Amino acid sequence: MDFNSWQPEDIARRFAIMFVISLGTFAVLAAWLVYEQAIWAALLMGVALAAVLYWPFYLILRQVFRR
Repeated sequence: MDFNSWQPEDIARRFAIMFVISLGTFAVLAAWLVYEQAIWAALLMGVALAAVLYWPFYLILRQVFRR
């Protein structure tokens, strides 16, 4: 794989995915352990948070990497 051939959109997408997965995982653990939610509700919260935050992070990172 040639990392130098990645376009700014590719880099932004990959970083956005990594970041929202990290936040989603943290949200699942926080909802499950700290707020004592059922595991299914915690998973739903984590997935929903990742889905909502992906597009704004992608747009911001795409602008950053285009510079």
